[in-house]
Amino acid sequence: MAANMHEMNHPDDQIINGSPIPTFIIDRDHTVTHWNIACEALTGLLAKDVIGTKNQWMAFYDKRSNVLADYVVDEPDEQKILIHFEGNARKSTLIDEAYEAEAYRLTQGAGGKWLFFTAAPLKNAAGQITGAIQTLQDISTTKLAEEREHEFNIKLAQTVSELQSSLELLRETQHHLVQSEKMAALGGLVAGVAHEINTPVGIGVTAASLLEEKTRECAALFSTQAMKRSDLEAYFQLALESSAMILSNLGRASDLIQRFKQVAVDQSCEEINTFRLRECLENHIMSLRPMLKKGAHSVQLQCHEDIVLKSYAGALGQIVSILIMNSLLHGFEETKAGMISIEVIDQANDIVLTYRDDGKGIPKENLEHIFEPFFTTKRNHGGTGLGLHILYNLVTQTLGGRIKMESEYGQGVVFRMQIPRISPLNRSLFFHATSSAEIAKVSV
Repeated sequence: MAANMHEMNHPDDQIINGSPIPTFIIDRDHTVTHWNIACEALTGLLAKDVIGTKNQWMAFYDKRSNVLADYVVDEPDEQKILIHFEGNARKSTLIDEAYEAEAYRLTQGAGGKWLFFTAAPLKNAAGQITGAIQTLQDISTTKLAEEREHEFNIKLAQTVSELQSSLELLRETQHHLVQSEKMAALGGLVAGVAHEINTPVGIGVTAASLLEEKTRECAALFSTQAMKRSDLEAYFQLALESSAMILSNLGRASDLIQRFKQVAVDQSCEEINTFRLRECLENHIMSLRPMLKKGAHSVQLQCHEDIVLKSYAGALGQIVSILIMNSLLHGFEETKAGMISIEVIDQANDIVLTYRDDGKGIPKENLEHIFEPFFTTKRNHGGTGLGLHILYNLVTQTLGGRIKMESEYGQGVVFRMQIPRISPLNRSLFFHATSSAEIAKVSV
């Protein structure tokens, strides 16, 4: 095509006029020699009004200005072409010495259009430029689609940004709610432990006060030499009984404090530790005893003492605490003496922890939403809907296990959790144990 154009001195009028591509030609002096029918239809400028003139600019501008063919007829200055078309111009990769450009231009009687121009020089046999041929293409539809796509992408980016902001706000809100729920649970735990400790400490204080009083009376009798053998024997008996009572109750209080400290450490420490599962579960159940006593509820734990885990003790304890509190808040709402059973079965590399209660169960329509965040049927009674969502994440994410829940309304609930004995995050760092006996040898 390039070679043919270079050889053309006088393009055939019939070929030019019959072409469906809007085309015009100018000579060396920038005078229009051809303006075909397709060009008339596109620009609205008739051939009889432009041929023989230098008014080709009238099809595109409201005042005299070069068109692309004008630049090509003269020795092309690429920098001028780029400036004229505001950077939307380039050398053609298909036609030798041709240039391409696109611009939004006003056309006679047809309003504004986005046009794509291609202009190439016409040369004689000696290689001298005798004129230029320029074709036009209406790309308004394409540009409109591009603009709409651009606008859509901008709106999409704004929507994504808004969604990200909303998600971040939701995560922040969820974090605050989780922390609030944890603090509320810790507050209830502290209140419960304080209540539990109050009883043995109160008995110890009463016994110590009585012992002090009787000691003063005995000392007074001794100083006045009025003491009888029976008085001394009675004092000794009281001292022994009071001392035993004080030691017993202080020991009970000390045990409660140690259990509470262990629970607090477990819940605040996110490091992997080696621990005996039964002892971990007993400590957390003990910390919830005041809550259970309010309704005469009971917990049965079946777990072999030799089961040892290399995992997150706090997460396991928190799981049990969440389940028990969930039973008390929902399952035993209308029950004065509910029964909870926690059974642990050893399965080589995993343990299966099954939690059951005989409460009122969960309605069928709520089952599929039970682990969703913020889903609660106690919204107006202080429920946040995060308890079982936290439970699900603790089992599946923190402990690397699986959880399944079953319930029929009026028949209680069953939660089955399969949890690795060795945390997946630590499995490669821990020892290779293939039996319960080997794992049980680990000191805790």
